[in-house]
Amino acid sequence: MYDLIVVGGGPAGMSAACAAWDSGLRKILIVERDQELGGILNQCIHNGFGLHYFQEELTGPEYAGRFIQLLGQTGVEVRLDAMVLEITQEREVHMVSRKEGYRIERARSIVLAMGCRERTRGAIGIPGTRPAGVYTAGAAQRYVNMEGWMPGRRLVILGSGDIGLIMARRMTLEGAKVLACV
Repeated sequence: MYDLIVVGGGPAGMSAACAAWDSGLRKILIVERDQELGGILNQCIHNGFGLHYFQEELTGPEYAGRFIQLLGQTGVEVRLDAMVLEITQEREVHMVSRKEGYRIERARSIVLAMGCRERTRGAIGIPGTRPAGVYTAGAAQRYVNMEGWMPGRRLVILGSGDIGLIMARRMTLEGAKVLACV
């Protein structure tokens, strides 16, 4: 039986586990579906993270690395490449991984820190069926920054907020022609 199971090993999950450890909990498990901790931070290679928490400007991977170091100073257990399938009212967490197979772990408390999802094409009003060559900013960011794959050479970016402009800059640095940010 765990004192706490945290579902999600991104910034919120790592922060929750560290705070729980600092508050005296000692049997803590983080379950992360990816192959490494850090969540969305791993694909955010631009700076601007860490000013409030670490009092210095960091890239997303650097910020994640700092939390990974903090976790390393605790006894928090981490299961990577593990997918949570169900959480019961009895606080049983059903999970599966290649390494450990199907497991059920019990906890006194559970924190859900699975991150967010980008809005779907329909939610932002792009009509039609799934058009080829249309990617969410998060998918494009992951392809370029983590997979080393360019989604295109001539781009139109829908969105001129911080993420749209970050992507425009990144794609330009990679040699793409950004035709417009709308």
